[in-house]
Amino acid sequence: MHHRSLVTAACAALALAACSSGGGGSTAPVGGGLPPAYGGGQCNPGTAVQLANPLPNQSGVNPNLGSITIVANGSNNALYSSYQSWQIVLQDTYGDQPIFGSPFQLVPDPNGPHPFASDFYYQSSLNGQLLPAGYNWNVFLGNVATGCGTNVIGTFST
Repeated sequence: MHHRSLVTAACAALALAACSSGGGGSTAPVGGGLPPAYGGGQCNPGTAVQLANPLPNQSGVNPNLGSITIVANGSNNALYSSYQSWQIVLQDTYGDQPIFGSPFQLVPDPNGPHPFASDFYYQSSLNGQLLPAGYNWNVFLGNVATGCGTNVIGTFST
């Protein structure tokens, strides 16, 4: 019985440590290229997605960008049906704390890229966050309702 009590106490301590990681819910990095702040596993928006603003692999992006816009293929998918539960998550290549955008809003972007037969644009505000200049950024989608994240959907540099 004494051994079982020690095991139970150790498990409880590990659970508490995992829950109190700080930094806005950050956890240790998980597999699949997910941003470190999303420990809820990998999720799929159900459609092809790419950066619209900034453009994929764009360099010299203004650090005071303000928002990130993505373009997705069609409206018959998980992203469209729950877009207000999704947001942009930026992770620099130095592994600093990720930057979280606001929940997506549907926006028009007639001058944006049109990579799909049916383009839908979503924008996530960076809430006044100034991005450091000279950084490379990996862009993910995160689902705030489920805590899951996608693989990298694009990159850019400031």
